[in-house]
Amino acid sequence: MAEMRKAEQELERLKSEWKALRRKRACFDSATAAVDLSVLPAWKYLMTKVVDEDISLVIHVEEPVEDLAHDRVPDLQSKDKCIDSTATEINDEDTTNAPEEEAGYSEWGMLFTGATVAKDIEVKSAEQPGGASLTKVEDATADEDEASIEEDASVVNASPTEVLSQLRSMSESVEILRPKIEKFISRLTEKDPITKKPRYGEKALARVKKIIRIYKGIDIGASIVNETGFMKDIEAQISQHKEQLEAKAKAIQATKQSEAERVEQELRLAEQLAEEQRLKEEAAKRKEIEELAQRAQEARLRRLEEEQRAIDEEAEADKALLALVPVKGADGVRSQIDRMRTALKDDKKALDIALGSLYTLFDQIVRKPEEVNFRRIRRDHPKFMEDIGRHVGGQEVLIAAGFRLAKLDGVPCFFSKEPHIESDMDGWSDWFDGMKKYLEIVEDEMIK
Repeated sequence: MAEMRKAEQELERLKSEWKALRRKRACFDSATAAVDLSVLPAWKYLMTKVVDEDISLVIHVEEPVEDLAHDRVPDLQSKDKCIDSTATEINDEDTTNAPEEEAGYSEWGMLFTGATVAKDIEVKSAEQPGGASLTKVEDATADEDEASIEEDASVVNASPTEVLSQLRSMSESVEILRPKIEKFISRLTEKDPITKKPRYGEKALARVKKIIRIYKGIDIGASIVNETGFMKDIEAQISQHKEQLEAKAKAIQATKQSEAERVEQELRLAEQLAEEQRLKEEAAKRKEIEELAQRAQEARLRRLEEEQRAIDEEAEADKALLALVPVKGADGVRSQIDRMRTALKDDKKALDIALGSLYTLFDQIVRKPEEVNFRRIRRDHPKFMEDIGRHVGGQEVLIAAGFRLAKLDGVPCFFSKEPHIESDMDGWSDWFDGMKKYLEIVEDEMIK
């Protein structure tokens, strides 16, 4: 019974899968041509192709020999009696699940009822109108209901690969079930070796009949699929779609490659233009730098020339100034003050200011001979030029007093250099005595 139940479950699954397949349309997408599986035969149609004669569902058996196993079976006509130990020994795997039979009967036990199973089956079959069996009527009614449901079901899109896999799986399942079904068919004609009665009871016989009918229907459907090349069409569609995808992928790849080459070419062109622009800018910058350097050089040369000219002019002026002081020392100082007095004879105030400034200058040096700032006088200082330098003999007085024309820190000055007191004491004493003498001369000139 367990084997029978497994076969029933597997066949019901295949039956449902067949009906589900007919509601599918194998297509990759809405824009791709589809294989409509509704062209497959309906389940009702497959059942019409299965007849009892093809599977020997009606079994004719000879009348049992009256004395067969008479000693072992006390009363074959009694419904209340059946063999116990003998029946148990000859029972097989198809009759172990007793609850599915009528109460008190097993497949083998039914052989020992008051009437033979074969005659009961024939009588029941003959009693149906038109000669059809009760099972056929029930199956036809069920098929009509299922066909109605199948027709009302909507079409479902599925991938051709999925559909092909289901068809192959169904064909493989049919082949796997074939030995079991052949086993069930062969047992239809088997008889009990003792009673010569069929092995299957009435209810088990009906189950086997239904199993064989469903299997035959599925087998016919699988044969139609294989013979019509239905799977080959789907395989061709899958192959064609694969080729289309590959072609599309190649086209996309070619487009990407072309785009990449275009972008790369544009990048190279952009880099080339950028490099050319960079070289132009560098050349322009170098030219600008060269021009700036040239202008700077020219400016430097002009400045050097101007500086040299100024130095030369200053040297000439200094030379001319020195030429105005032929005598130095005390006599020279008096001579230059006389020149100043003569030049300022009409400007007593300016003369007094000039003499007062000279007095202050010499007085500071005498008071602090070590202070360099008192011995350094800027030639272009506004105060100096205003009080002394602008007058005739003003600058000459300082030259006569021993001041030198020098540049200190780049500034033209009158500078009185103090001899080093430690290394040249006599020279320093002469210099200092001269400064005191010049102070006395200026003081005397102020009194006049």
